[in-house]
Amino acid sequence: MEIKCMKNGFKMQDAFERLYKRSKHFTIEKMDILFYPYLLMDFEVKFSGKLERLSEDVKVMCDMWRGQYSMARSRGEFVMTEVEESMLIPVKIDKTKAIHDAPRTVYGEIQKQKRVLNIPDINYIYDELVYKPFFIVECLNDDKETFHILFDAVTGEFSLLNA
Repeated sequence: MEIKCMKNGFKMQDAFERLYKRSKHFTIEKMDILFYPYLLMDFEVKFSGKLERLSEDVKVMCDMWRGQYSMARSRGEFVMTEVEESMLIPVKIDKTKAIHDAPRTVYGEIQKQKRVLNIPDINYIYDELVYKPFFIVECLNDDKETFHILFDAVTGEFSLLNA
């Protein structure tokens, strides 16, 4: 199946190198890729009166597994990628609900950034399902215990999944 995927800045070889630079006290046994679903939404934020200059279009990402929202700084770069369905984290959040609930995040962020109390009109423009690539890295420590690392193939950040 073909999906729209965030362009990854890090390949598997990059992940190997970054992880081994961090520590020599483990071995990488295997590395798999998986794709995490997000709904990328565009909203028009319109203020009226003296605050009209603060009007703008904003982008919101909804994690379609856990339902968490974040503001996107830019649309990002995407590529169409052919993947097997087993490589996809399933979508658990209803798209209609995600779109309906997103304006709360938009308003909260605008209130923090621009320090305004006026409630602007927040109008839905567009959405699309996109995926973010991650590497799941299975490792063995010096005591031959298995642990896993989640490596973000877009940002290069990684975190321990279990110890």
